[in-house]
Amino acid sequence: MSDHENSEDPTAENSEAETDPQAKKGSLALGVLRDISLGAALLSLFAAADAWAGLTEGRLAQGLSVLDGLLVGAALGALSHEWGHFTGARVSGSDTPLLPFSAFPQLFNLNLMKCDASHFMGMSLGGNIGHWLLFVLLIMGLPLTSVGQIALVSGSFGFGVFATSVELPVILKARGGAKPLEALSVIPPNFVRRNGSWGLAAAVLAFLVM
Repeated sequence: MSDHENSEDPTAENSEAETDPQAKKGSLALGVLRDISLGAALLSLFAAADAWAGLTEGRLAQGLSVLDGLLVGAALGALSHEWGHFTGARVSGSDTPLLPFSAFPQLFNLNLMKCDASHFMGMSLGGNIGHWLLFVLLIMGLPLTSVGQIALVSGSFGFGVFATSVELPVILKARGGAKPLEALSVIPPNFVRRNGSWGLAAAVLAFLVM
């Protein structure tokens, strides 16, 4: 989930950016490099745990590979979600000023008071396309011959259920003609606990089924 979607006062950050544009400048190239490096590091840690589990077949190694798989799958889903938001906003023609590294994992600002409905919809749909695209790529790209690889896909699926369950009501309300801030108001204050539980349950169920 992005701060530009669930901030209690989304206009405050944009106002600061407008009055002090230098304070909010970011680099797209550095952002891409940062997140590719982060993704590669996470996958490398998972690959090491998965390989250890394959070599030893011990319970500790197997448990670590499953835990790593679930966490890394969810983390990659979150990265894909944020880049999906950014891509969707850019494709829709929205003004998306980039934020510095200190704003991680948020990539950009979107002025919810001024953006068009098409910009908000592009951003919202892009995030969901991003994490489900990752899930499909993992399903297609992994042999799924180890419990760790199954856990990786399951973690990605769990994050997808979490994020989509939060954002789908927002998308539907926006499609019904609601303004961005009005659409975002449907997200309950306890969404992390409630929808996070749904995501965790989905990840566990996917792991057991696969």
